[in-house]
Amino acid sequence: MDTPQIIAGRFRVEREIGRGGMGTVYRASHLGLERPVAIKILKQEFAAYPEVADRFMREARTMARLKHPRAAIIFDAGHLADGRPFIVMEYVEGSTLAETLAREGPFAPDRAVRVAAEICDVLSEAHALGVVHRDLKPSNIIINGRGVCVLDFGIAKVLQDSTDITRTHPTTETGLVIGTPRYMSPEQCLGHRVGPATDLYSVGVLLYEMLAGRPPFVDQLSSVVLVKQATAQPPALLSLRPDVPRALALAVHTLLAKNPAHRPATAADTRAMVERSVEQARREATHPGVQTEPFASTIGALDSERFNFTRVATLFALFAMACTVAVAWSARAGRRAVLEQVAGDPASAASALLPRKGRDQRPAREATWLTRESAWRVASSLAKGRVRDVLLVGKGAGQVVAAVTSDPFERATTLLVIERSGGSYAVTKSVALDVEGFRGAEWTAEVLDLDGDGREDILCEGVTPSDGGAESRRYVVYAPRRRETYSLHLAPDTSGAHALRATWSPNTQGAEAQLFRYALRQRAFDN
Repeated sequence: MDTPQIIAGRFRVEREIGRGGMGTVYRASHLGLERPVAIKILKQEFAAYPEVADRFMREARTMARLKHPRAAIIFDAGHLADGRPFIVMEYVEGSTLAETLAREGPFAPDRAVRVAAEICDVLSEAHALGVVHRDLKPSNIIINGRGVCVLDFGIAKVLQDSTDITRTHPTTETGLVIGTPRYMSPEQCLGHRVGPATDLYSVGVLLYEMLAGRPPFVDQLSSVVLVKQATAQPPALLSLRPDVPRALALAVHTLLAKNPAHRPATAADTRAMVERSVEQARREATHPGVQTEPFASTIGALDSERFNFTRVATLFALFAMACTVAVAWSARAGRRAVLEQVAGDPASAASALLPRKGRDQRPAREATWLTRESAWRVASSLAKGRVRDVLLVGKGAGQVVAAVTSDPFERATTLLVIERSGGSYAVTKSVALDVEGFRGAEWTAEVLDLDGDGREDILCEGVTPSDGGAESRRYVVYAPRRRETYSLHLAPDTSGAHALRATWSPNTQGAEAQLFRYALRQRAFDN
């Protein structure tokens, strides 16, 4: 349908500058003031529905009250001769976030947080007016020398408690899905009621894309993206961008929570959360808790001419340390030979490393990397029951042996975590895999990086048929770095057919366990 050259008798249309799901945007000039404006005209297929056109105009009136410097101001609104409603907005110079990302690639964490914080500033004022944007996406964010400007509140939904809404407005009912699938919240995808948390989810998607270079869910079919937004967990951000501060990754995943109640309460809370995450990383980088420069205090003492005694003592200390290193180095070859016996006979190797009577020997510092066969022998010598499977986690001194064992008398399966201790191997953690109400399962184990931090974790999965024939599953994660165990138990729910009841270990509720919770839920969905 043709667009008139002159709109409302005072705006001359120059060219089309954008096209979206709801309408087309044109650059125009105000004939009297000779300044550029942007005019958005609702598509004819939407204008044909009076309730949609009515909402479009009502929201234009509401958004005209938004005077935030980082939001495009609405100057005017009306209807064309053919009945299509239009909105006249401030024309903002600059590049869209989509164009900037395409040109420059992923942002540094500080820059991504700065953009998100400025978006949250606009949302705070809009939400206070009772307006939800509902279509935050990179093409609706302008970046210029002044910072960020948020465009297109034209399809925003006025909240039910806004003074502009009454029960006579049929357009306030849930069920109409409006937005861009890649950036829509789960409640939007399902056609449920939206609120401020809806925009905060979209902020999480924008942060994810600014850091990872892609949104959490991508597919050629919009319907597939809608389903993933509503049901699937996003890939761990740290697996795509390992250099992102952990606190920031946790903040992004908190914004991407499926349940709106699990996201921050307000846009101001969101800004504080993401800014705090990078501030924390900056403090840790600037003031590390552990002094990393060797002999820093010793060098400082040597530079002081007032403490001659300290200087002499320090030189003797350094000389003694050098002698100790030389002695240790000479004994290294012989000790390695003893340690390598672990691969053939761990019991004799352990006894060989014990201190001899009347001699003060320190345990070996150097760890021998085990093979799977030698690890199996170590596990067999320490396990009470039968060893079902053995996995190796890490290498060198920090190598961990994970053994899945079963006790036929107690009908219990256990995960044993075995580590080097004092020159020999010992069980440092015993995790019950079979628990009350979940016995006789078939267990499998694997090593993988669940939280995307670059370190391996142990995931055990047990499957057992229930009385009704449906499978009951239990997932147990042991994170060696944290020395923590997390679990999820899925069992048939007696309240309804084909329904599952999820039982989480209490420690999965903490913020530090958020990524493990996401990973476990994703594994459950995949199965």
